[in-house]
Amino acid sequence: MKKVAIVTGATRGIGKVTALTLAAHGFAVVVMGRTQYAGGGSVGVGEPVPGSIEETVAAIDATGGTALGVRFDLLDRASIDAALDAAIAHFGRIDVLVNNAIYQGPGTMDRIADFTMQQAEDNFAGSLINQIYISRKAITSMPPGGGRVVFVSSGAAVAAPTPGEGLLYSAAKAALNRVPAFINLEYASEGILAFLVEPQFTLTDSMQARWGDDAVRAIGGGHPPRRPEETANTIAWLCTSPNAARFANGEMLNAPDFFAIYEISDYDSVIASEYRTDDQAT
Repeated sequence: MKKVAIVTGATRGIGKVTALTLAAHGFAVVVMGRTQYAGGGSVGVGEPVPGSIEETVAAIDATGGTALGVRFDLLDRASIDAALDAAIAHFGRIDVLVNNAIYQGPGTMDRIADFTMQQAEDNFAGSLINQIYISRKAITSMPPGGGRVVFVSSGAAVAAPTPGEGLLYSAAKAALNRVPAFINLEYASEGILAFLVEPQFTLTDSMQARWGDDAVRAIGGGHPPRRPEETANTIAWLCTSPNAARFANGEMLNAPDFFAIYEISDYDSVIASEYRTDDQAT
């Protein structure tokens, strides 16, 4: 029986590549997001953006993988409940949850005087409170022996603020950074581990939709962007490696440089054997 990974925000960017990567490593993947069909995506206050649930599912199917597409909205707990129920009804289990989706409505990058308090409440609901909600519901559905929960954070959570960076986005990420450590404190004895990864500056579809050609300067400070595949490979290793437990300590991991920093050199060579995700390999 295949293990099952849920990836939120898997319609585009890091989430989509992570879903494809986990599928390539043998997981059945639940592709969760807001955009059901191609051409229906938008970010911010309505900027069109490519990507959809159906396209990610089709890409996994095309490579011989197994996927289920489920629409959900991080601001709507009823939709979160329905999405998790659909995943369990279809596959019967949840082994991995990758919390990649965030609130992308208006106000996230506004100055303190400019966002509305409703926007502030929506931001924290989507990027913090309901991240906790979906995580604890997923944890209760993980089988005996454990599971993995991955949170995608941002350097904005710990770095000094810069012009153009909004309080709401960075503050929600800073609070989110505390969640994995408490999951490990309370659930590691049951084999459930949580990790915190930071993609560095990765140019995503959403960034390009919002900032266009100015994204590298506005968000990355002119630094060359990293690739979503770099973060996806690190997430896959954390979700499959028997050696990953040492990183379940609340540390925010530099995902693109993870293998170089920790001198993990055998990732590709062992995927086919030691890191298989079927039950016989656990």
